[in-house]
Amino acid sequence: MPTIGNEVWIGANATIVGKVLIGDDVLIAHNAFDNCDIPSNSVVFGNPCIIKHRVNATEGYVNNKT
Repeated sequence: MPTIGNEVWIGANATIVGKVLIGDDVLIAHNAFDNCDIPSNSVVFGNPCIIKHRVNATEGYVNNKT
C-alpha cells in the first residue's frame, strides 16, 4: 500500500503500485506508472516513471491550501 504525502496531485488513469513512498508537493501525470519512491517537489510521468525535480510542482493543480 503506498504512502502519499501532502499536496499530491494524481492524474487520471495513473497507476501506483507497491509499497512506495510519495513525498509532498508531487504531481503524478495522467497515465503515469509509478512503482518507485518519489521525492518531494517532483513531477512524475511516463511508463516506466520518469521523475523530474520541480519546486512548487503542484502549483495551479492543488487548490485550497491552508
